Amino acid sequence: MITYKEFEVIRTMLKAGRPLEDIPGYVYDNVHYYVFKSREEVAELTASLIRKGYIRDGAVTETAMEEIEPLKVDNAVILAAGGSDISAKSVYSMPKGLYVKNGETLIERQIRQLQEAGIHDITVVVGYKQEMYFFLAEKWGVELEINPDLKKNNIYSLYIAIDHLSSTYILNCDNYFEENPFSRYEYNAYHAAVYKEDASNELLVRKNLSGRLLEVYSGAKSGECIYGHAYLDRTLSRRLRNYLREEISDFRVSALFWEEFVSRHAEDLDMYIRTYDGDFLFEFDSIQEIQNIDSLFLENVSGRINEKICQVLRCREDEIGNIVILQKGLTNVLFTFVVRGEKYIFRYPGESSSFFIYRKNEVRAQQLAARAGVDNTYVYIDETGVKISKFVEGAKDLSNLYYHDLSLMQHLARQIRKFHEEGYGMKDWKDFEYNPIYQCERLMQEASKMKGNLFELFRTEWDAMRRLYAYTEKDGVEKTMCHNDINGDNCLLTDTSFDVIDWEFAGWNDPAYDFGRVIAGYDLEDPDIDAILEAYFGRPATELERLHFITYMGIHNWYYVGWALYKESINESSRDWMLFFFKQVKRVIAYALPRYEAIYGTL
Repeated sequence: MITYKEFEVIRTMLKAGRPLEDIPGYVYDNVHYYVFKSREEVAELTASLIRKGYIRDGAVTETAMEEIEPLKVDNAVILAAGGSDISAKSVYSMPKGLYVKNGETLIERQIRQLQEAGIHDITVVVGYKQEMYFFLAEKWGVELEINPDLKKNNIYSLYIAIDHLSSTYILNCDNYFEENPFSRYEYNAYHAAVYKEDASNELLVRKNLSGRLLEVYSGAKSGECIYGHAYLDRTLSRRLRNYLREEISDFRVSALFWEEFVSRHAEDLDMYIRTYDGDFLFEFDSIQEIQNIDSLFLENVSGRINEKICQVLRCREDEIGNIVILQKGLTNVLFTFVVRGEKYIFRYPGESSSFFIYRKNEVRAQQLAARAGVDNTYVYIDETGVKISKFVEGAKDLSNLYYHDLSLMQHLARQIRKFHEEGYGMKDWKDFEYNPIYQCERLMQEASKMKGNLFELFRTEWDAMRRLYAYTEKDGVEKTMCHNDINGDNCLLTDTSFDVIDWEFAGWNDPAYDFGRVIAGYDLEDPDIDAILEAYFGRPATELERLHFITYMGIHNWYYVGWALYKESINESSRDWMLFFFKQVKRVIAYALPRYEAIYGTL
């Protein structure tokens, strides 16, 4: 029987596809994981294989091919359901397997590499945006299986493909291999791994001296991490199928990665670890890892990002550099880049944002803000949501200033006034009309599909907010274009500038709505509110104006209660904002409702 190291010599020779003059040199240089100690060891193995009649004239003999025939790979399964990656789903307009590199999607590259290795029986398990993968069946002849439950982890995708498990490669759709790692033959079951210094978000492996998998675990700072593809031999597949059928209904199992499931049965499942060089294979588990391959981020976040940057900034593609993806924004992906020494921010809109953001409104508001000198970062915006802004160096952290530095809040109020002045008298205002009560109703109605009847749950609050809105309409305040989402995160303060940014929620509204979170951090009787309103009006506010603006603080925060509920209904976190908004609403109701009733009577 051929040994493992002898097999690796033969397999590597077969991949060369031609007779080799220097077998030890070629084999040693073309194995990207640890097998051989030296070229000398390969030379000794080669001599042994020649004596056995397995190599002749630099090529593998028919005798050797007969010997390794039982080790032939039957098929491959590619896991492409992508159900557990909520952040990626909300951010990108395509599944990760369809990211493009050099005109080729990641999943098609793997299919091509498999077929080049002689493996044509390929099954792809799809789920999220499954229809975008349907073309693979006709173009590549693959079989598609549907994962109907994306709330479960990828162990369930493997279960969906259970009847295909034999002598089988298992791949993830978001793998990228610099060179083809696949072969028509494999010696035993293994999982690829790479060593990572930062393994805090990875599954790591513990193995014995022979490389056999003992455990898959998490929590270590560094080590050998599960990464890339795997191969299951027939014995392991048979045992794995039995375990899957017995245990898949256990909710604790369906939450696992399939490698963790193998680890649970490691004593009975002989799998080895094959550790590759870190620059040989890539995997995209997070947004930042897209940068591991040159230009992959720009090629996939939007098909025309390079073109747009070049068009707007009148530059060449090779002048775009220093791309850094930012962890900011609940509805967008932002990244910075540099062109000719100037730093900019590019915004790519998130998928879920289309339900509550009107890009036409944003474009008009952004242009008004630039004209008013309120937002000097503006470079470009369009109604698809794409935006380019100047990067502001030296912006201050406002977390300890917002609500605490009265001069800052007064400055902000004056900036808001400048913007509002630009918006008064718009003849086409009906095209931009924004009713916050109606908008909140839309969000809660949609969220109720997943969360139950939210109108019944918040019946008391809905009654109060509709009445308060009706009272404010009686005040006769002239409406204008509003930002609708002014908060500390949307203000950029430096030693020489103050810009209000991010106009996504803009619309024709009551100007008081823009003070929803400008005065939310104060006690409602706090004289600082009067000072802020005086900065806005250029005079002391009347008693009715003060009541009107405080009431709109409640209306503003009520909309964002609906926003947070909607976000959570589509499995996107709203962090702890919902409770903050709700508390603001309750205190405004208690303050404003009796005062309006005293002025206008009961509605």
